[in-house]
Amino acid sequence: MSLQRILMPVDLAYPEVVKREVNLALKLIAEDGVIDMLYVDEARVHRSMVPTASGTAFSAQHQSAFDSVQTMLEQLVPKPHRGKSIVRCGVVFDEVVLQAKKSNVDAIVMASAKPKLRSYLLGSNAAKIVRHSHCSVFVVK
Repeated sequence: MSLQRILMPVDLAYPEVVKREVNLALKLIAEDGVIDMLYVDEARVHRSMVPTASGTAFSAQHQSAFDSVQTMLEQLVPKPHRGKSIVRCGVVFDEVVLQAKKSNVDAIVMASAKPKLRSYLLGSNAAKIVRHSHCSVFVVK
C-alpha cells in the first residue's frame, strides 16, 4: 500500500509515541507522499481556563504548540516526506476528522492509549476517529 498524504495527530506530551507513529507512516507512504502533523489544543474547550487566560496567552500557546509540532516534523520525518505542521483548537476527534477531510488525506496514522474505565464509557478519540473518518485509520498501540 502506498499512500500519497497521511495525517498524523500528535500529542506533544508523548514524543516517544510520535516516533512509533512516524515509523508506521513511513512504511505506508508512497515515494513522493507527504505526512502532515496535527496537534489539537483542547484548552479553549475546557471552560475553566477561559476566565483566567487572555487572548495573548492563547496566541502564545498556539505559537508554542506550532513550533513544537514543526520541530517534531523536522526531527522525525525525512525531508522528502515532510508535509505541513497544523495546530487546531477544539475537540480532538472532531478536529482530526475535519482536518482529514480538508487536507483530503488517504489515511490517518495515530496512537491510542491503553484503555481506562473512562474510555470504555465515553469511547476513545481513536475509536471515534475510526468510526467517523472518510479514510483509512491506522492505530499504533
